[in-house]
Amino acid sequence: MTRAAGRRPARGRRPAAPVAPRLRAPLLLALLALATASVATAQTEYYPAAVGTSWTYDDGETHRLSAWTDPPDGLPDGAVAVRRTHALRGVPISEELLVVSADGVRAYGTAAGGVVTRYDPPLPLFPAAPLEAGTTWQGSARAGDVTWTIQGEVVGPRGVRTPAGRFNAVHVRRTVTTDTGARSRVDLFVVPSLGVVRRLTPDGAQVDLIEVTLGR
Repeated sequence: MTRAAGRRPARGRRPAAPVAPRLRAPLLLALLALATASVATAQTEYYPAAVGTSWTYDDGETHRLSAWTDPPDGLPDGAVAVRRTHALRGVPISEELLVVSADGVRAYGTAAGGVVTRYDPPLPLFPAAPLEAGTTWQGSARAGDVTWTIQGEVVGPRGVRTPAGRFNAVHVRRTVTTDTGARSRVDLFVVPSLGVVRRLTPDGAQVDLIEVTLGR
């Protein structure tokens, strides 16, 4: 039998264990930043945040995303700040100031009639993706003289058929209350990467998606 050529290890000695390379601080910070950016990108793909995206519903309402050019400082890394304009039969009614980040979707305020009302702190509209059955979240914020509290719950997956098509959606229920005694509940049916395809309003009306245009 022929043995492979090479030196035999000395008796009584074990081969040295490989030494794990040490990450220098700048490299470690860069890797952490990349990981954070990747998570934020996943959120903006799950919750549509591209400028130019619009949704048209069968109650005559249209929602459209545009750039929020003067968001507050200190937003999370990779966050996307947008304005969501609500229009009824082509007439703008109000705007929401939104930020999509690794934390999900948060409302920083509203604008109507040239008046901007800020939420302090921002209200969580949706949690970090993905939306899984049983997930709950809540948050409270001061806006003017009123304290708003939002409570959310992911009910579970639901099949939905609308004029825009058939979808595998996630049923989300949100309840909003104020310290003045007001209370409102809305049921949303959300399709990842597409948005809300159906909502059930507090008065029991069903509003369905007709058309969606995704921005870039």
